[in-house]
Amino acid sequence: MRATNRQTLISAVFQAAESATQDLTHLVPDLDRDRCEYVLASVLLEEAW
Repeated sequence: MRATNRQTLISAVFQAAESATQDLTHLVPDLDRDRCEYVLASVLLEEAW
């Protein structure tokens, strides 16, 4: 995978993770936003690769 494609993928994954984190923390306010976003991004990147 070329560097620009990887960067585009990573950016899209983190945008999706941020959006999902906002929805989740809205439902469960006690969630740690940073950890939640990191976990979601990790799972999405794992699936994308």
